[in-house]
Amino acid sequence: MKLSIITTCLNSQNSILYTLNSIMSQSYKNIEHIIVDGGSTDNTVNIIKNYPFNNKKIILKKNVGIYEGINLGLKSCTGDIISILNSDDIYQSKDTIKKIIPLIEKDKKNKIFLGDVVYFKDKNFSEINRYYPSRNFIRDNMFFGNMPPHPASFIKKEVYQKYGLYNKKFKIAGDFDLFLRTIFINKVPFKIIKQVIVRMKSGGISGRNIKSYFITTREIVTAFKINNLKNNMLRVLIRIPSKLSQYWNINSKILNLGFKNPKIKYGFNFIDNYFQLIKNEKYIPFKKNFILSGMNLAFLGYYIKKETQSHPDQYHWPDGIFSKYLSIKIKKIPGRQLLARIKIPKNIEQIEVLGNCTERNIIYLKNKFKLPIKITPLIYGSIEKIIKKKIVLKKNSLTFITLPTPKQEILAYELAKHNKQFKIICIGASISLASKEETPVPTWMANYEFLWRLQSDTLRRLKRLFESMFYLLIGLLINKRLKDIHMQIIDE
Repeated sequence: MKLSIITTCLNSQNSILYTLNSIMSQSYKNIEHIIVDGGSTDNTVNIIKNYPFNNKKIILKKNVGIYEGINLGLKSCTGDIISILNSDDIYQSKDTIKKIIPLIEKDKKNKIFLGDVVYFKDKNFSEINRYYPSRNFIRDNMFFGNMPPHPASFIKKEVYQKYGLYNKKFKIAGDFDLFLRTIFINKVPFKIIKQVIVRMKSGGISGRNIKSYFITTREIVTAFKINNLKNNMLRVLIRIPSKLSQYWNINSKILNLGFKNPKIKYGFNFIDNYFQLIKNEKYIPFKKNFILSGMNLAFLGYYIKKETQSHPDQYHWPDGIFSKYLSIKIKKIPGRQLLARIKIPKNIEQIEVLGNCTERNIIYLKNKFKLPIKITPLIYGSIEKIIKKKIVLKKNSLTFITLPTPKQEILAYELAKHNKQFKIICIGASISLASKEETPVPTWMANYEFLWRLQSDTLRRLKRLFESMFYLLIGLLINKRLKDIHMQIIDE
């Protein structure tokens, strides 16, 4: 059975990559994806044109509304069944379609199949703030303005052919009108699938604010009127308490079962603020080029200052409590612990240290890795002076940079430009901490290591701490740059 997925978009560059990758990752492959763009002025069109999906159709038409765009997709689709996936929505898992299609194929009676939707906050796909199920839906609910979740519906193409497309005059309630004509008036048989199908970003057009609720209510009443049914606004307003109940008693643990954050396999080059966070040392990508750096206060502060950046080959480990500002719930890993736990593959033949490395540190590295250690001292001074030195990285070597942030990251970016092969870890002072050349951090201070280390080189570190915190606050409160970060957790 062939599935046609229709996505409408308009200036969706910050969200549509997740939608596209969600579809690309589906284990069910008989899928046709139709994307209708209504005249984007950002990078959306470039993103969808380069989208490497085998069976895609792109329709570009300016000044079309949501439902007119869906209709354009419907007229172009060739699938047996239709799913509408908005440009900031994703499927629950890579096997969502694979699980649904066999149910539809076996069912010879029903024409519409209805699942559940959860809403997530910002870019934290696991932070659920609304649960919109279809499992309690009955046909008579529509008389009170209640409908099943449209994004979690699968509708056979013959339904559209027999009962018509979406009414493009509606701004918000075109899906209600469709269900009113099919499920309520013509009693098209439907089946409820008791599982989460789609994750939607909160704040969509239908639930953005009180005004949108008023527009929806008015359009629902209009839908009854144009279908020659009597109803009134007071009766339709009765639906609001049931809508509010979707925000209460949410069991995120159950709703997140089987869910994993969508992986960005396509589109790195379209995101300037895309970061990859490894869950632990097991996921360091030794099989390819990489730069590994701690995601901590210093990195975030200098990212706001635009001295550190996102990089297609860059990964991070959670080296600080400040990852909470990115809504990432993952345990902190101090650099010294990461270093102690790293198991390098057999093809690594040498450890190279760029920067200061004392005799005690060298002994620690030799005992830890059982490999030759090459030390390349770096001149003291500005990063501009440091990067003037041409450094050629040896094939099959693992490079540690012991400079402070942001110097070590800037040097790593420069090395990535001029070396075909590189495996770089921006380790800072973690070798000294791991070798116990610096006083070990007490367990009770693990989350506040940056404060403990003020005991030595106090003035320089205080200056860095206040500078980092200052720019972090700017990123949180003024330019909102932290809120634009896209973070993917690497756990496989």
